[in-house]
Amino acid sequence: MKDKQSAIPKATAKRLSLYYRIFKRFHAEKIERANSKQIAEAIGIDSATVRRDFSYFGELGRRGFGYDVKKLMTFFGRFAQR
Repeated sequence: MKDKQSAIPKATAKRLSLYYRIFKRFHAEKIERANSKQIAEAIGIDSATVRRDFSYFGELGRRGFGYDVKKLMTFFGRFAQR
């Protein structure tokens, strides 16, 4: 995680629990990888916002491969439990 954590915008911080719930749902549905468009549609925001939000936490996925659902469910779960 980048040292920018304290500089995370409030709007992004508010979405962290949403990301956790979406990845938890994807995991329950046996979806192993999800791209920013799928995540955005599930939350009701645009995919550029998803990518920008994730950029505050460093490298979470690679372009063209999507995001590892289980890994990010665990990652965002740490924020949701605070």
